[in-house]
Amino acid sequence: MVEKEKKIKIIIATIIFLALGTIFSETLLIGAHRILMHEDRLVKSEAIVVLAGSWTGNRIKAAAKLYHEGFGKKIVFSGYKLYPETFTVSLMKTYAVKLGVPANDIITSIINKEVSTRGESISNLELLKKHQIKNFILVTSSFHTRRANLVYQKTISQLGFDADFITHPAPDPSVPANEWWKLRTGQKAVFLEYLKSIAYYFNL
Repeated sequence: MVEKEKKIKIIIATIIFLALGTIFSETLLIGAHRILMHEDRLVKSEAIVVLAGSWTGNRIKAAAKLYHEGFGKKIVFSGYKLYPETFTVSLMKTYAVKLGVPANDIITSIINKEVSTRGESISNLELLKKHQIKNFILVTSSFHTRRANLVYQKTISQLGFDADFITHPAPDPSVPANEWWKLRTGQKAVFLEYLKSIAYYFNL
């Protein structure tokens, strides 16, 4: 009887230990995603700048929502070549129009710099300067917001542009904030984002 009670206690203790381990490990994993995030308080701006690179349409969807809510008068984005005669800007614009954004309120360009967040920032900022837009909302996937925010701050400073911006995260179904580790797309995205963040701090 005593031996049986002892075994039951061990089983209960093991279950509690595993449960606590799961809770705390999930807390740490959620925290790992949160470290990569940056979110500012929304204010109305002249434009909404959307970063390319997501294939779920989440960034354009978030930007279209902001547009319809009156947070920006124009939607701006740059793109790169996917295949001969096929560019990301075409796909992004088509989806934005489908979501109710008028084509004449969409400003686009092709990235002629390096295909990276840094190259894209130069292309987008030059586009904003050309259209005399001096404040904007930067929209990208949640896990990409902190580095994107830093990159744009640095590029604005380096180029001497007179522009202010806030950063807004777009929820990404392929990298869900509270369970990104359950999807291979989430695991890969978060891992690569940490590597890219390290590279950013070392100016690589």
